[in-house]
Amino acid sequence: MEKENYLIVGAGLSGIAVAFHLIKKGKKVTIVDNGINHSSLVATGQINPLVFRRMTKSWRVDEFIPYLTYFYQELERLTDSKFFIPIPIRRIFSSEHEKDLWIKKQERVDFESYMESIKDEDISYDLTINEFGTGRIKNSSYVIAKVFLESSLEWIRNNGTIIHENFDYADINPRTSIYKDKVYDQIIFCEGSSNNKNPWFKNLPVETTKGEVLTIISKDFPTHESLNRKCFLIPIGNDHFRLGSTYVWDTNNLDPTEDGKVELLEKLNFLSRKKYEFIGHDVGIRPTSPDRRPIVGKHLEFNKLAIFNGLGTKGYMIGPLLAKEFVDFLLEDTELDKEVMLERFF
Repeated sequence: MEKENYLIVGAGLSGIAVAFHLIKKGKKVTIVDNGINHSSLVATGQINPLVFRRMTKSWRVDEFIPYLTYFYQELERLTDSKFFIPIPIRRIFSSEHEKDLWIKKQERVDFESYMESIKDEDISYDLTINEFGTGRIKNSSYVIAKVFLESSLEWIRNNGTIIHENFDYADINPRTSIYKDKVYDQIIFCEGSSNNKNPWFKNLPVETTKGEVLTIISKDFPTHESLNRKCFLIPIGNDHFRLGSTYVWDTNNLDPTEDGKVELLEKLNFLSRKKYEFIGHDVGIRPTSPDRRPIVGKHLEFNKLAIFNGLGTKGYMIGPLLAKEFVDFLLEDTELDKEVMLERFF
């Protein structure tokens, strides 16, 4: 009996995560991708379990962190590569109020996996501008996006099929899920910011958020932890750092801007005024939604068409487990998290 056959449109983080779980379930997977990646490739891939504005835990973080650790480490093992980098985040407090919020939360059992208790050396930390003290976050990390994408796609190529071409919507029969004379059990769209071109899902509010990130070199910034205040500064090796990120809504423009560069370098001044050299400027378009939750499910009329999109700024954290839940939904008819179901927009 021939294996069930799945077609995935898009080879960014979403497409890779869905393909991984389908292949691990023994399914036959084909990815169609045009090689133009506006989001996953240029993302910093930072995984931060906290929301600093109110000093709360990120949505479903207690489930996401253990699973993403398994997912990335398993792909590292399968691909014999290294792209998952655990690294603490040091939050430089912007006010006494923020420090007080941290002190209250650090004593709670539900925060003990993510917050180090503040010590004297955190209050007196002198590698950045520090007016109100600092706190250290546990179970944070980042993914080297380029290595992750390249190695994961090579593994998928060895265990499935990747077709490098523009996807032609005119060649789909949505009722029979035939694409270019081949029948698929399911056609899954993981198109990111290109969703507005999709004739079956373009009515869903997959919004576009432009983000600009700089690369700088400095021998004066700490290399053993990421820094955060108004921006983030992630050490990526050899005294190189990624500095981000800007947010510009409702645009698909991929041009680096001087305004974006100036904004980020001004934010860096809240962390440090140590010397650095600017060497790079990248731009990505994040697929987001109005309620900042992914958009997942089957088309309401053509149930052989499905979507897995809108992972947004926390994609590298939430994507692995949500992809597993999506594949379980397709194969075993389990329930999706109500917060991600596409039906919420109808």
